[in-house]
Amino acid sequence: MLSRPVERPNCAGIPRLLRIADSSAVAGFIASKIVTLLVLPPGGPILIMLLGLCLLRRFRMFSVCVLAFGLLILYACSTPLVSNSIRSRSDKDVVVVSQADLDSAAAIVILGAGLYVDAPEYGEDTISGSALERVRYGAFLHRATGKPLLVTGGRPSNTTLSEAEAMQKTLEKEFGIVVRWIEDRSLNTRDNAYYSRMILEAEGIEKILLVTHAYHMPRARKEFERAGFDVLPAPTKFRAEQSVSYFDFLPSAGALNSTAHSLREWLGLAWYGISH
Repeated sequence: MLSRPVERPNCAGIPRLLRIADSSAVAGFIASKIVTLLVLPPGGPILIMLLGLCLLRRFRMFSVCVLAFGLLILYACSTPLVSNSIRSRSDKDVVVVSQADLDSAAAIVILGAGLYVDAPEYGEDTISGSALERVRYGAFLHRATGKPLLVTGGRPSNTTLSEAEAMQKTLEKEFGIVVRWIEDRSLNTRDNAYYSRMILEAEGIEKILLVTHAYHMPRARKEFERAGFDVLPAPTKFRAEQSVSYFDFLPSAGALNSTAHSLREWLGLAWYGISH
């Protein structure tokens, strides 16, 4: 099918200070990634254990306690029991979008979630698995409502495509859905909201369906509302309620990853509260 040209914001009138801000945003993005790696599991607990090793010769008993503490935190964060408990608190107030919200929204905004870089089977950069989950639900909502799509996500590293461009390609080639707007300058959720607002405000659009993961929705909603949007949350990938089993006490890489994601959202919400 033939695609209509994607609409991009006209940057000719953007002040010079805003252009300079892009480079500082990259530095801020890198700094936030480094802090996240050092604080969240597994980085945080490993740093605690390294501290214990450094103190081993001079403060043997204390260093053993520090090592044990770091190991305990790493174990706890790696168990489904802790992971599910933290995740349930992250998205406990997030609900499926209602039909009334679907009817009243003027556009659908899909947030990026990373790239699968230099995918050999596709011959180029494409979207990650997490991004595909968001794209799939955005496509579902588009087919249900006919509302136009905006995809948002920049190029955090030296990749051929931005996250937004990769999402556009996936939607148009694999889902047969035309993307109306691309926002490809953002490096974080706050940027997603700010630059998306620049595009949609020019179209007179304020009420949007916001598509992201359920655990990410509380923070994303705050950022988009702060940018001036009337946000109708359209979350995907809810955590299924399960009874506790013996396997929930066994560590796994999946549980550790889920814990890190949830804790990152908690840190993001805390930072939002401090900075506003």
